[in-house]
Amino acid sequence: MATTDLALPTLLLLLHLVRAIAGVENEAAALLAFKRASVAADPRAALAGWRNDTSGAPCAWAGVSCGDDGRLRELNLSGMSLAGRLHLGALLALPVLQSLDLHGNAFHGNLSHRATSRRVTPPCALVDIDLSSNALKGTLPRAFLASCSNLQSLNMSRNALTGGGFPFSLSLRTLDMSRNKLSDAGLLNYAMAACHGVRYLNLTANQFAGGLPEFARCSQVSVLDLSGNLMSGALPAGLVATAPASLTHLSIAGNNISGDISSYEFGGCANLTVLDWSYNRLSGMGLPLSLANCRRLETLDMSGNKLMSGPIPVLLGGIQQLRRLALSGNNFTGEVPVRLSLLCRTLVELDLSSNQLIGGLPASFSRCRSLEVLDLSSNQLSGDFVVTVISKISSLRVLRLSFNNISGTNLLPTLAAECPLLEVIDLGSNALDGKIMPDLCSQLPSLRKLLLPNNYLVGTVPPSLGSCSNLESVDLSFNLLIGQIPTEVLLLPKLVDLVMWANNLSGEIPDMLCSTSTALETLVISYNSFTGGIPPSINRCVNLIWVSLAGNRLTGSVPSGFGNLQKLAILQLHKNSLSGPVPAEFGRCSSLVWLDLNSNNFSGTISPQLAAQAGLTTGGVVSGRRIAFLRSETGNICPGAGVLFEFFGIRPERLAQLPAVYSCGPTEIYTGTVFYTFNNNGSMIFLDLSHNSLTGTIPASLGNMPYLDVLNLGHNELTGQIPSSFTGLEGIALLDLSHNQLSGTIPPGLGGLHFLASFDVSNNNLTGAIPTSGQLMTFQASNYENNSGLCGIPLPPCSRINNGGGGPKPQDVLDGHVPVVSPSGLGVGLAVGVPVGFGLGILLV
Repeated sequence: MATTDLALPTLLLLLHLVRAIAGVENEAAALLAFKRASVAADPRAALAGWRNDTSGAPCAWAGVSCGDDGRLRELNLSGMSLAGRLHLGALLALPVLQSLDLHGNAFHGNLSHRATSRRVTPPCALVDIDLSSNALKGTLPRAFLASCSNLQSLNMSRNALTGGGFPFSLSLRTLDMSRNKLSDAGLLNYAMAACHGVRYLNLTANQFAGGLPEFARCSQVSVLDLSGNLMSGALPAGLVATAPASLTHLSIAGNNISGDISSYEFGGCANLTVLDWSYNRLSGMGLPLSLANCRRLETLDMSGNKLMSGPIPVLLGGIQQLRRLALSGNNFTGEVPVRLSLLCRTLVELDLSSNQLIGGLPASFSRCRSLEVLDLSSNQLSGDFVVTVISKISSLRVLRLSFNNISGTNLLPTLAAECPLLEVIDLGSNALDGKIMPDLCSQLPSLRKLLLPNNYLVGTVPPSLGSCSNLESVDLSFNLLIGQIPTEVLLLPKLVDLVMWANNLSGEIPDMLCSTSTALETLVISYNSFTGGIPPSINRCVNLIWVSLAGNRLTGSVPSGFGNLQKLAILQLHKNSLSGPVPAEFGRCSSLVWLDLNSNNFSGTISPQLAAQAGLTTGGVVSGRRIAFLRSETGNICPGAGVLFEFFGIRPERLAQLPAVYSCGPTEIYTGTVFYTFNNNGSMIFLDLSHNSLTGTIPASLGNMPYLDVLNLGHNELTGQIPSSFTGLEGIALLDLSHNQLSGTIPPGLGGLHFLASFDVSNNNLTGAIPTSGQLMTFQASNYENNSGLCGIPLPPCSRINNGGGGPKPQDVLDGHVPVVSPSGLGVGLAVGVPVGFGLGILLV
């Protein structure tokens, strides 16, 4: 009997062990099936240990976590650089897998294959799924994850999904679909109607259009983010008043929502802690009184609603828990209200930039002991408030006061003595004078950014700046500084941006670039008086993006190695005395979009390899940079097709005082922000080799640059014909081949260049009739003059005897009888065809 009593428990134990072993074997098989089906590339060999012969498999495998029973509970393969077409079937079938994290890889494919499967789908035990930051695309079928009835958290953000249905199971609490390409309004409405139990819903940075949907059915939602979409229309009257009491975070920023909110009713927003309505089209004289009901607000952002006007509302002083207040980019006027300082007990960040505020900062703000970020830039502030008020806020880490009317001797000594935590100081575009204090770094050990452009600072650049071990950005441009660049500054271990253009600096550029670090991205030291050669050490700086050494007195040849600078996007060496050949290796710079070498002594031929990067150029490297493009409107008084300036912190009226600008006569200055119109198939957009001594023929390969907007080869000694391949310059706006020794005819296909706004082939040996297609007949006669064999509009007509080949006789002078269609003008061409139309792209402001 005792034997029988022991046999049953033993049998049950054996059955349990058999099932457990079988379960583990099935899990290993499922993981290996997933690896075979989905992982086509494993560059870091992260899954090399996934083998059946591994001890303790699969619990010992990379990314696998098991429970006490030895069964697979979590799979985390995030950030392993895995790539392949994603197939989830094997993983979804794992009976006890609760957490799946595949984010930060390169999995791709269309997940709709799950919806078309006819196999019976086993129950899914997953609770948390993260597929974010991959390359998934297409639609998300409603059957996707339908078997995961216990799913609570789903993160599909940072992919390329375009539509489909959301899996809103009753258990779902967190859904993040941000940063995709979702655009279906019906999908959005469905999400708002089916989100009964969801507490976190993030749909930011998609392409949803139409009006803001009601979300009253999201009865438990706490965080709702609809920012960065294409929504428009009026702000719904009950958006906040009818919101569920659970709502704590509401963002509709970066849409196109309009309406007067002066009397908007916020209702009972007692639990709201974050309200972000920035960068819409909201209007009104100030903010509504009902906003005072939101007494738990910690973040209020109404920035970028440029129609809002009037004084800053004093009611804000009553929201006692506010930590971040951002009202930048509106039309608020008057002085900063004293009552706003009532927020000092909790306020950490205050942004009132880009308004029309006057006066200074009230003395009561000196009590803001928790304030870390203060941005009052781009106003009309004046007075001594920096010394009397701001210097008393010892907690400050970021101070931005650029583009105001602050004057006086350099304020750095006072700030350094009283605000020891400062990391960012931006005092650009004011009227400060005096010298840069030599012991700045000893008092501000955490300083990361020192931005003092467009002032009237004198003296030398202190070598002691080299002891600011955390310094990343130095901008001293447009001052009155003299002397050399201290070697100590170039040896800063974290230096990313060195901008010192438009001063009176001299001497040789130290050959110490990137000796201690390769972090340097921006080197803009143009329009000084530097001599000597380009330091060979520049080619150690493999992260360089923008290099401008223009407008100096540099000599010698371009050092070898530039072809290794794969991030280099802008290279400006114009207006020097450089010599030797134009390096063919520039064609290996896969990010290069702007190459300006005009007004030097370069010689030799133009290498066909210069265009080798056409079709391979990667976009986005200089996106978001503030720039200015200058073009002389008076012909060839100033050489070159135009000048690109680094424009952060510079006033346009001050730029007009630069000798390189005012000596050119009437000029147009276009300012804007850089963006790209291509991803990985671009080409150079600006190539200026004019005013050199280049010889030989023009390489046909230059016609392979479809995004090229400006090509200036004028004022050289080039021979041969105009390449017929130039018909491939689909985006060209300015083409200057003047003052060479070119022969042959003008290719008829150039008439098909629809964006051509400026065309100059004067002073060559061209013959034949000017093509009658496109815009070629609309340019002035001076653009074709001094070609003895050219004829046809706008020049005198071709003779019947030598139609298309002979030139006009000397007596055939155009005296106004032949109609000349004037082009829109290069000023318009630049505003529309060049800066706006660059493949690089410029958004005019």
